[in-house]
Amino acid sequence: MTARLTTERTTTLYETDWLGSQPVFYNERTARASHNIHDVIDLDDLQFHPEGFNNYLRFGYSVFGQTPIRHVKVLPASSRLTLDASGRFHVCALPDPVERWLGRTSDEHQVIEALTAAVREWEHNVDGVIIVPTSGGYDSRLLNVLLRDKRRIRSFTYGLAARQAESSEVVYARRLAERLGTRWEQVPLGDFHRYFDDWDALFGPATHAHGMYQIEFYRRIAAVHSGPHALLSGIIGDAWAGDVEIEPLERPADLTRLGYAHGMHADARMSLLRDDGTLAGAYFEQHRDRLRAARFRVVEAMRFKIILLNYLLRVPATLGFRPWSPFLVPELALAMLTLPDERRAERRWQRDFFARHRLDFESTDLSADRRNTLNQQALKRRPLRPLDTQLLSALVRPDYVQWINDTARDHGALADLWWRLVRQRRWGRPLRRRGFVDRQMEAYCAYLTLRPIDNLLRRQAQARCDDRWNLSGAGAPA
Repeated sequence: MTARLTTERTTTLYETDWLGSQPVFYNERTARASHNIHDVIDLDDLQFHPEGFNNYLRFGYSVFGQTPIRHVKVLPASSRLTLDASGRFHVCALPDPVERWLGRTSDEHQVIEALTAAVREWEHNVDGVIIVPTSGGYDSRLLNVLLRDKRRIRSFTYGLAARQAESSEVVYARRLAERLGTRWEQVPLGDFHRYFDDWDALFGPATHAHGMYQIEFYRRIAAVHSGPHALLSGIIGDAWAGDVEIEPLERPADLTRLGYAHGMHADARMSLLRDDGTLAGAYFEQHRDRLRAARFRVVEAMRFKIILLNYLLRVPATLGFRPWSPFLVPELALAMLTLPDERRAERRWQRDFFARHRLDFESTDLSADRRNTLNQQALKRRPLRPLDTQLLSALVRPDYVQWINDTARDHGALADLWWRLVRQRRWGRPLRRRGFVDRQMEAYCAYLTLRPIDNLLRRQAQARCDDRWNLSGAGAPA
């Protein structure tokens, strides 16, 4: 429901920040709202929104303020959700700080000083150990450097390569800890498929199920460092620093570029629901002029994807950590975004900063494996349970679902051969030339996108089954 003038008394329920970093879901029919989408889905009246569902397949998560579920919306960034006395929602736009920054040019030294001051003020206001998830990349590297008291840092890193200890993330993070004199540990991963249910409880059908490795990561950290520790996150710092560029958008179909999905989605052409692109068209017309600005496209890309990326904060928060990031503070993020183009290109401003501190590991001869086989490792350890072709048959072509099941779960001779070649550092080129690995990863991405929908339909079927048993007086089945 769009904002409108009203003299009715209203109650403010939620407000979102400039990015929408804590998504808010609301059901226009039931007048329920929550940070958890499950709280607002009515299983007794479960209907799918054709364009919302198709866009979910295209992007891998909910966009344009519409989830795959009819009547279930997402509150936009910089917005307030109110409820009037008659039970109607109203959405009111709040001032957008981005408007004040477009057209500005920031000073590099002032940006670094502002980041340093913000991090150290936060550091001063939290007690005890500070957990820093450290990928070895620029964002977490910078945060480790900016913290004043290095004795408080406990940094943790997971590897992506087949031999995780040789992954560039681990190699760089280990060297960083050595240079700074901080305590660091590597966290082995690969069993995160066991956390599908945990992920679904947090995110449901709002986004695909790809962040479960973060659940495994933080569970392992919490097992060693229990307690409400402060956590310093580098969430989406790369976007502001210069890593994210979105090509110009000429028509609504180009909006998938804002999704920044990296292939993590399904094939919307396989949907059985038809839509006319009304939501995408309306968004494009509303933002057409501002989307001509390259930096505004970066902001919008992060606003699109934050419905997924907020797991970088939400997952550790549910496990007892207290996360914070300077890259979510608009004045800091937008100052980084408005640095001169030549300094943001290839993140030159940060590379020079690290070079001055002898932390520019990318220019050294450190031996590191930059390949990412973490998903394949998980598939090898814990095969996927099949999607329910029959339950999904009203939404997606059954042959597509069957292809996903067959291809993503294939661990026969070809998969074993590919894995052995990776272990032998031959990188599976013979099978990659045949397209086996690419097809499996395409099916895996589609599986992760459809799994939350499959879960929802199973939950509805179970609820109906329970209702039938209760109505019969027999009680729920054992």
